[in-house]
Formats: sequence, C-alpha cells, structure tokens
Amino acid sequence: MNLLRLFKVATVMLITVFFVIGNLAQAQQDYPSKAITLLIPYPAGSGNDLVGRIVGNKLSSYLGQRVVSDNRSGASGNIAIEAVHRALADGHTLVVASVSFSINQFTMKLNYDPKDFTAVALLGKLPFTLVATKPLPVKNLKEMINFLKQKPNQFNAGQSGPTGTSFFLLESLKKISGIDVTSVGYKGSTEGIIDILGERTHMMFVPLTTSMPYYRSDRVNLMGVTGSNRTTLLPLVPTFTEQGYPELDIPTWFGLMGPPGIANNTIRILNQAIEKTLNSKEVIAALQLQGIEPTYGSSEELKTFIKADSALWGKLIKDSGIKSF
Repeated sequence: MNLLRLFKVATVMLITVFFVIGNLAQAQQDYPSKAITLLIPYPAGSGNDLVGRIVGNKLSSYLGQRVVSDNRSGASGNIAIEAVHRALADGHTLVVASVSFSINQFTMKLNYDPKDFTAVALLGKLPFTLVATKPLPVKNLKEMINFLKQKPNQFNAGQSGPTGTSFFLLESLKKISGIDVTSVGYKGSTEGIIDILGERTHMMFVPLTTSMPYYRSDRVNLMGVTGSNRTTLLPLVPTFTEQGYPELDIPTWFGLMGPPGIANNTIRILNQAIEKTLNSKEVIAALQLQGIEPTYGSSEELKTFIKADSALWGKLIKDSGIKSF
C-alpha cells in the first residue's frame, strides 16, 4: 500500500514538473506575446530617438508585434534607464541606451549597478566631427593645432554639456595638443553650429549628423572624424587616428539594453530579428541619412563593448577632475 502511494505521489510530481517545463517552454516560444516598448532616454529628434524609431518600425515586422517608442528624457538619460531596470524581465521593455549609460556611473549616484542590465544588441555608432569656421586658414587637424598654438587664447571653442562627448573631446584635444582656447558652453550641438556659421565660435566637436549638411554645402570645414575607418558618408574627411591623434576616437554608440535576467531564448529571438533589421536596405539608408552607421553586435559583443567603453569614460572623467553630483 505504501509503495502504491509513493508511486502515485511520484507520478503527480513528475506530471507537475513536465507541466511547468512545458509552460516555460511555451512562454519562451510565444515571445513576444505583446507590444514591445522601447524607452528613449532623450527627446524626439535626438540620436536615440531616431535610432529607436527607425529600427523599431522594421523590427516589428520580424517579431510580429508592434514596437512602440516611449520618450522619457531627463537626468542625462537616467530616468529611462532606471525605469527599464525596474521592468519585468520578459523582454517586452527595453531601452535605447547610448554613451550616457557608460558615463552616468562616474558622474552621478545611481540606484542600480550598470552590470546588472541585460545587454541585448549593438545597433549603431554616430561619429563625431571637429567643425571649424570657414575663415580659419587651416585644412586639417595638425594645421589647426599649429595655428592655434601661435595665437594662444585668441579663439574660442564650443562644447555642449559638462559631461558629454563634445566636452571630453575638446578637453582631450587641449590636453594632448597644448592649445589654449576659450570654452563656450551650449545646450546642444545645434546651437553651437549656428554660432560656427555666424563666426562667433571658431571650432566645435559635433555629431556627424549635425555637421554633414553644412560641410556638404561648403559652409564649414571639417578637421577630422572619429572612428577606426573613414565614414562612407564623408570619405574625403580623414579620421583623427590617421592624423596621429587616436585619443580623439570617442564616438557615440546606440544599443538595446534590458532589465536583469532576460531569458537566453528571448535574447536569441531579439538578436535574430535585430540582425535582419540592420541588414535591411531601407534601415541602412534611413540611419545613414542621419549620419548613423548601422553596426550590429550580439548580446555578448555589446557586453564586451560596454565594458571597454565604461573603462574609457572612467579614465576620461578621472583625468578631467569632474566629481559625482
């Protein structure tokens, strides 16, 4: 009788285990089961916003569910990032992260550990350019440095934000070259480029998407561009690295991040769909029109990339003397 009872109990337990496993497998197979929300850490029209909407529109066709962008700007992108950290780990809430994800851990107090996030996929990179006003009698970065050294503190340079890429590129250039220019702060690169055109500001590091139309219309000069290779959008503009200044190779990147603990199968499904999306001719064309280079990277590749990027920014911020706030 005891053996029979034990047999019945064991049978029930096995059935329960198989039922749970079956449900888990079915849940994974059903992903995505509803609309996917992409939180955008910055306002409409920002690089994160453009990438999220361009990629999201095509991604929905491969996943069979709507992909909805939700702008939640503020706190250097931290409002959206923190919201995703609190979200369910079911893969239906992600954030279009960028360089602020690497920077914030060194400049502000966070309620999370950046290492907790699930890296989903790298989406693209946005090169930065050094813009110079037309009257400056220089054709490349070396000529600019030599010219400015001969005229210390007679020219100014724009920068956007106290902890952004533009700021650190300018500080890095001043440090490695020894030039003496007056820094002028702007809320963003758009305001800065207006003063470049008006010849009130003489130089500024701005995203490629900002400088490209003015360079093509011959209204500004470009001294260089970030990246290991020249951008296909402006093939005549040399990289900072090839001009002998690899310290200035600091581009902006965009990647999808999720809350801690997203299942591996969900990541696999997302990666397959994202890779197809970034190989789509229409997506490539739409991103390149904004100066963004489509750059697919798997979950592991994004994790490795962010680790290196965080180390880079940690050093830059330490060397700059900026304290947390």
